[in-house]
Amino acid sequence: MDWLKAGIVTTILSTLVIVGALVLLSILQKGVEPMSVLTLALVGLPLGLLVSAPICLVVLPVADAILVRRGMRLFRDMAIVGAIAGALVPLFVIFVLKIRPPGMIGTITALLTLAGLVGGAAAGLFYAEFLARIHGR
Repeated sequence: MDWLKAGIVTTILSTLVIVGALVLLSILQKGVEPMSVLTLALVGLPLGLLVSAPICLVVLPVADAILVRRGMRLFRDMAIVGAIAGALVPLFVIFVLKIRPPGMIGTITALLTLAGLVGGAAAGLFYAEFLARIHGR
């Protein structure tokens, strides 16, 4: 059940990082607008959970069970697995679910894939860190 604890904490942390990045970008672009920040928080939290839950609760625990490694290799492997899964999520949304903006599809796809790559790697590192702390007891 350690994987479930690590997955839940990683999902929450990843969601908060996603929403924090969105709010920060909004503030840098438009300045502080309370309605914009509130909207991003109210819409971003459920969407962040929806995006990060499959990676943190399914992909990373399965990869951990398959790899069965501990120590520093676990961090590297989980970061790689998380990055690959994070990059596949926006591609799945854009090309399979057909949810995409009307113009600049190439630019948006590249930026979302890079953001998913970084976010997934961070989620993999969060997962590995929390799992190492649980097993370190």
